[in-house]
Amino acid sequence: MTDLLLLVVAGIVVLAAAVVPGFLAVRVLGGGRLLALALAPALGSAIAGVGAVIAGKAGVPWSLATFGVLSALMIAIGLLARRAGLRLPATVLDGRPVVEGSDGADASDGPAPRRRVPGGPWWILGAALVAIVPIAYAAGGADRVLERWDTLYHLSALERIRETGDASSLVIGTVASTTGQPNPYPGGFHALASLVPLVPIPVLLNAACLVLAVVPWVSGLALLARALWPEVSWGPFAASVVGLLAPAAPWDEWIHLSAIPNMVGFAMLPGVTAAIVALWGALLKEASGEGPGDGPAPGHGIPGRPVPRHLASVLALGGAGLGLALMHPNVAVTALLLIAALSAVTALPHARRRPWLLAVPIAALVPVGLLSWTPLAAVVTDFGGGLKVSWWTGLGELLLGLLTVWPMALGVILALLWWPGLVASWRSPQRWLVIAWIVMGVLYFDSAIDSPLNLSTLYYRGQDRLSMPVTMLTSVLVIPGLRAWSRVIAPHGERIPRWGAAVLTLLAVVAAASSVPTRIDNAQMNLAWTYEGRGRFLQQDEVEAWAKAAPEMDTSRKVLASPFSGASHMYAIHGQQVYFPVAGMALTSQDRALLYAISGSNGPVPLAEQCQMLEDANVGYIYKEYTTYSWSSTFDLVNRASQDLGTTVFTTDHSQLIRVDCDSGT
Repeated sequence: MTDLLLLVVAGIVVLAAAVVPGFLAVRVLGGGRLLALALAPALGSAIAGVGAVIAGKAGVPWSLATFGVLSALMIAIGLLARRAGLRLPATVLDGRPVVEGSDGADASDGPAPRRRVPGGPWWILGAALVAIVPIAYAAGGADRVLERWDTLYHLSALERIRETGDASSLVIGTVASTTGQPNPYPGGFHALASLVPLVPIPVLLNAACLVLAVVPWVSGLALLARALWPEVSWGPFAASVVGLLAPAAPWDEWIHLSAIPNMVGFAMLPGVTAAIVALWGALLKEASGEGPGDGPAPGHGIPGRPVPRHLASVLALGGAGLGLALMHPNVAVTALLLIAALSAVTALPHARRRPWLLAVPIAALVPVGLLSWTPLAAVVTDFGGGLKVSWWTGLGELLLGLLTVWPMALGVILALLWWPGLVASWRSPQRWLVIAWIVMGVLYFDSAIDSPLNLSTLYYRGQDRLSMPVTMLTSVLVIPGLRAWSRVIAPHGERIPRWGAAVLTLLAVVAAASSVPTRIDNAQMNLAWTYEGRGRFLQQDEVEAWAKAAPEMDTSRKVLASPFSGASHMYAIHGQQVYFPVAGMALTSQDRALLYAISGSNGPVPLAEQCQMLEDANVGYIYKEYTTYSWSSTFDLVNRASQDLGTTVFTTDHSQLIRVDCDSGT
């Protein structure tokens, strides 16, 4: 119960830190409430990520107080910018919701209905329960650790930040080096999550992942639907429900692979995309000669001075893009691709009068090209890719909605809804969505088959990451899809009979509920203590043995163990120093010499010499694990260490912890 309470408290604090400063920053620049809500999480990531770098350079410990001061400074800069004449334009997100009349005419001057969908909040809650409860059931507790090696990295990174007080993206990668060598890593997520003190690291990580995956994704899809189809009053509701039920949602990616910065960044992408659509629409409206966008309101604008409005828009979107990049650069790349698709398609009708508009898609694609085909992307361009499938399987995954993240029958049912929307959108003002879907689909297909073209290189050639932007697009394409189906069911615009609506509702509920067993099984693959055919970092008896031994252990002395064993998790769980805290360690020649010495793989080494090497490395414990998550020829050398190096602290059926005791005369 205590862990559950801590989970809730930590989630509230992290969510507030992610949303409140960015929301206020947009508001002081004159942006509407919904525009502020759309941009807030990404701007919060930017404030945290940049603030952590500044604090690290200044030698100020990273904390909630430090973040609060930097947030206040950002808002103050926004106030000064507004006094200097910068102000965001009003957009389609700001006015009263547009209501679609029975004849499909724009009725934006009329009041919107107070309840657009009967029982809408309850349906959204039900969809959220279908999506989240299976994960909670499989976890069984707020402190359950995911059995994925990315999780180990993020657990250790949060513990390192708490230990050092430095959350800077420039140094966070030191956790992967035994020498403490600085290694840049996008730290927006870690800077936000590490703001919460005292809460156990596993609970904190789970809380931050949960709130930052769910809330920005659901609210962002609703806002994107409103920005795209303001005349469809039920659009935000439909997008939110579909986004919750879609198999390849960010929280499913969290459990599936634990690519945490990626999934949090992609959860923020729908809101940023909604802001892009809204602000670009205001610019196009002005370019078409219809006036200064959708605003600003009388008495608050700067008549005859459009540049400050556009500059404010660029600054707001630039800050949000920086926030996405600090989550993970490939999320920002996705945003640039969406900008290119949107601006290229929608600027063409204005190209003769405003040719400069065509510079926008070019400007968006230039950084993508530089990252893809220059040494700037060297960190990921040599990545070999993940799961490789045949071309017909990859095509089937994409076209049938069976994306690699948690494929299930529900995905095919949803495809029956968004495919008509994709076709219908080609003949609508939202044609750019089709182009965007094709672009993301090509990248997904490239990654699925490990194409030699390497188009998906910035996504580690992993279709799991690309599943999320594809899902974002299909979630909103369901709206025109449902409208197309409604014209088939009721071609003359008549109301669907109550019994027909009841049958359709029942079928939808059954389809959603039918996915629960699959969701539970998928979650258990990486959350249950045991799962046939899947390796495990942690075994239950091992965790219990560590918990008993931890109070008596010297936390200043390192545990030498394979990072694929449960020992490395003890850094985040018990604060025990470990020699290899993450799976992706960069080994030095000294590290390898130590492993060769204690294993005798290069010939016998006297115990006295082994002891001296262990002492020089500050190793106080050796952990042998014979049932590891993943076998490694290098790290398996630890398991050959001699029992004569010390005394046994505990043993399990598959492991042994030895306290190094070189002064005992052995």
